[in-house]
Amino acid sequence: MARQFGPESTSPRSTLIHPSATSLHSMFSFTRNLGARLSGITARYASTAANAAKPTYTAPASVIVPTQFKPNTRGQGLMQLISKEEVKRLGAEGRSNLFNKSHPECLRPGDVVLVETLNSMSTDKTSTFIGVLIAMDRRALHSNFTVRNVVLKVGVEMKYMLYSPLIKSVRVMKRGEGFRRAKLFYLRDNPGRAFRLEGLIKQDKAAQAKKAAKA
Repeated sequence: MARQFGPESTSPRSTLIHPSATSLHSMFSFTRNLGARLSGITARYASTAANAAKPTYTAPASVIVPTQFKPNTRGQGLMQLISKEEVKRLGAEGRSNLFNKSHPECLRPGDVVLVETLNSMSTDKTSTFIGVLIAMDRRALHSNFTVRNVVLKVGVEMKYMLYSPLIKSVRVMKRGEGFRRAKLFYLRDNPGRAFRLEGLIKQDKAAQAKKAAKA
């Protein structure tokens, strides 16, 4: 027996199924049409944005635009790269040669060195310290060396950063002889004749006076 659907039917099941099927079909159709329209609008917008002319900027002559470069960062971190670049820039004055073992002007433990430093960056006044080089620490940008002397029977040590902007000059007054160790800390307890440097100071002052007289 065929089941009838319509306004004359009194079955509650028939009154629920027919309107629901119609509304779902309409909703699916509307959603499908809306999706097609949105995809078309998105495609047109994307093509328009891609074909649009990119804005260009021309820097004035007073602006210095840095050139693009690609640093070699393979096998090294960012801080290592920055440290290497700073050592290269600060070592242009020849300071790197002081710690280069293959260079003839390289510092060695036991050398008597005269270090001239600026009192501050805002003044030209300098101070000097002479002593025996007892330690060297090679750590790239943080390389440093320690100089020791005996002043008024009191041991005085000065530690200098090699690439410090306060260092004006480092001169070797006398090459060390008979020292085999890399660290001469034993001179603190047994100085011997290592810190008898009065004659070198006088010779340096006399040489400076002759240069000033010739100038």
